[in-house]
Amino acid sequence: MEVSKKSREDWVTGGLARLASLGVEGVRVEPLAKDLGVTKGSFYWHFTDREELLSAVLEAWVDLTTEAVIARANSAADTPIERLEHLMRITTRGFESDLEFEVRAWARHDESVARMLGEVDRRRTGYARDLLIEQGFERVEAETRSFMLYSILLGNDLIAKGGSGRTGRKTILKRAIDLLLQREQKVEKGRMPKSVHQRNA
Repeated sequence: MEVSKKSREDWVTGGLARLASLGVEGVRVEPLAKDLGVTKGSFYWHFTDREELLSAVLEAWVDLTTEAVIARANSAADTPIERLEHLMRITTRGFESDLEFEVRAWARHDESVARMLGEVDRRRTGYARDLLIEQGFERVEAETRSFMLYSILLGNDLIAKGGSGRTGRKTILKRAIDLLLQREQKVEKGRMPKSVHQRNA
């Protein structure tokens, strides 16, 4: 039977792809069914209506871009600073910028999505804040730095990549993150403070 050819996960994955490329208005049953090569009957085997699909797509976005990323960071390293550094690598190399942009655009005219987005932002910055506190930063300092780190990561894909001059965006981003992860220290004249990597060597 056709209904068995595509799972609920297939529909959600297709919905995420359409959300990233076309925005929430592009996530509609008939064109999505065409993308998947099935009729609308398959959709109603898994979902009551489009709103249920959109809710499932939003939940999948949270898992994909937040919970799965945090789980990867937690499993990849033991110390809080190593987890943060791994988190930065994950997000700068594999950040779903189109999907992130469209979810934030969606949130501008949907209160339930805006609430979910607020929870995601708090979850992400809270995770970084807690790691910084564990590393030894005072709470206010940790909250400030986690907000700045998050702003850098979100803003990185919104700024044209050609505007970084001779230094290069990758080098600038790495240095900015490194500066925010290191503890304050006195700087001798003519010398820069050691980076996290240098201090841990």
